[in-house]
Amino acid sequence: MDEREFRLHLEIETTVLEVWISEGWLVPEETAQGRSFREADIARGQLILDLHNAMGVNEPGVDVVMDLVDQLHSLRATLRDLTDAVRQQPSHVQELILSELNRVDFQKRR
Repeated sequence: MDEREFRLHLEIETTVLEVWISEGWLVPEETAQGRSFREADIARGQLILDLHNAMGVNEPGVDVVMDLVDQLHSLRATLRDLTDAVRQQPSHVQELILSELNRVDFQKRR
């Protein structure tokens, strides 16, 4: 969606969007027609609005939260890649990995 649609959907002004982009909270795709926003950008924008308006989180706090959200998404992608790599292994290797995970988990609970 284009910038106008994005702003209308979230009911924000251009200046607010510019702050979000300059802070790195949103990174729209740059096309020949201008900025393009995805559904994920809408979700991020709604989160920013909720943090700031509904919860009273200031800009440095929003920055921390958005950084943590990005880290979480990155970790989830890494875990997905790791899981896929383990699935590609022979069953005996998969069993060894699961056994080691269970051993480590058991030791942590002691």
